[in-house]
Amino acid sequence: MLKWMRKSLADLAWPVGISLLLLVLWEVAVRKLGIRSIILPPPSEIMVAIWDRRELLLAHLWPSLYLTILGFVLSVIGGILVAVVITYSSTLRRGFYPIIVVSQVVPKISIAPLFIVWFGTGTMSSLLLAVLIAFFPMTINSALGFQSIDEDIHRMARTFMGSRWQIFWKIRMPNALPYIFSGMKISITLAIIGVIVSEFVASQEGIGYLIKLAGGLLDTPLMMAAIAVLSISGLALYGLIALAEQRSVYWQTSSDIGGNAGG
Repeated sequence: MLKWMRKSLADLAWPVGISLLLLVLWEVAVRKLGIRSIILPPPSEIMVAIWDRRELLLAHLWPSLYLTILGFVLSVIGGILVAVVITYSSTLRRGFYPIIVVSQVVPKISIAPLFIVWFGTGTMSSLLLAVLIAFFPMTINSALGFQSIDEDIHRMARTFMGSRWQIFWKIRMPNALPYIFSGMKISITLAIIGVIVSEFVASQEGIGYLIKLAGGLLDTPLMMAAIAVLSISGLALYGLIALAEQRSVYWQTSSDIGGNAGG
């Protein structure tokens, strides 16, 4: 446990150090060049805005995070189920794949107004948009993991009278776990994008709405503070998934997978 914590801290040292360096350079450049806050506030002013308006930010952050997490969970469940279906049925695979691809290539910003018309300006449209965006990488990565098992091991399991259910849980699922976690890392970031896009289009709450409101008021520090809070929250969610991957897939990490879909 101690060794794992040391490794995690060592892995964080470089990104944290570089981030701090960039923030310092940003602060110095804004001060030296005399850039007005309405154009680009320095990091120190953004931090002050986060603290002074923490209640407002938290009030709008919670709806966005709630919809993001719920949309992510639904996309994970749905993506894995569809991946299982298209793994075991070539007929359904030929039918589902074009639909899955089309759902990904259509610009999501163009779908958001349709969802508003169909489902209103409430949380349903934001949730569905998040699920739609996050669904694709989960399905493709999971299907790739289920289908990439060693054929020799699969034939051996069949030789020893292993049932389809046993082969799935003992062979396919462990083999697919790194791919599934890779899909989850992508899906959580896309779920956030889906929710924010929907809040931009039509919403009365959420970080996306707050960013749009602050932009309309030319309150750049508040807008940057909202973006910073959203980024930190997204990074935290991503970190939780990466932590779960390290604890669950201890024999292999997603970095060992070459060319997985969506990454």
